[in-house]
Amino acid sequence: MSKADNKFVNVSQNYELEDWLYRNHFSKRKTNVQALQHIIVQVKGGNTAHNLSWAALDEALLKQPALFIELAPVGG
Repeated sequence: MSKADNKFVNVSQNYELEDWLYRNHFSKRKTNVQALQHIIVQVKGGNTAHNLSWAALDEALLKQPALFIELAPVGG
């Protein structure tokens, strides 16, 4: 479920991260947002200078679900 409004993830925009979490059935709690920020850095191979698209984040969720295992589900 890629975001249509912006092509790239902006880790400083918590509302965008919360939206992605909720659309993927994860809780929007602060600890999940912080964990997602860390996951994004991992998906980028640790290089914080590179941009990551929403589509690439969606793909990581499908292909590397172990990265997301610590995220609490909605209602969890």
